[in-house]
Amino acid sequence: MGHLTPSSQGVPAGSGGGALLSTAVVVAGLALAVTAVLPWAGLTAEFGLTGTELTQAIRGIDKGPGWFVLGAGLAATLLGVLGVTRSRLFTGFAILPGAVAALALAMFLTDPQDWGRRLSFRVPGLVDVHPTVEYGWFAALIASIVVAALSAATLLRARPGPGRR
Repeated sequence: MGHLTPSSQGVPAGSGGGALLSTAVVVAGLALAVTAVLPWAGLTAEFGLTGTELTQAIRGIDKGPGWFVLGAGLAATLLGVLGVTRSRLFTGFAILPGAVAALALAMFLTDPQDWGRRLSFRVPGLVDVHPTVEYGWFAALIASIVVAALSAATLLRARPGPGRR
């Protein structure tokens, strides 16, 4: 069972709840890093005559924001590991990579080149070509929110309340 050992920052390093949150941040950070290699967007062509669909996917790391998400995931993982081994205050700092990842995901969708509108076209009954947001982008968004939420929970637990030291 975890016992409380005061660390140099005054935050218990060996508390069970803090270690569990830190471990969860490690897992969520790794998941965030993995989402950078998943498909984030695609160009889908739907053919009306044959009823078929063809999609060309773009992975996160094919564009700049994907590299930021990969780096943010690795940084959150490192901070989670430091939270397990040192002080859970490090885990709280993982909220920053979570926010960076969410910002990079927003920047990916608001591409200044506006490739989506330029690539969309339709010939009624024959073909409909349009950009799509793929599952990897949504997985990255969920992972960044989870990293930020777990980090915030760690910060709230680390803050001494009334009567606690």
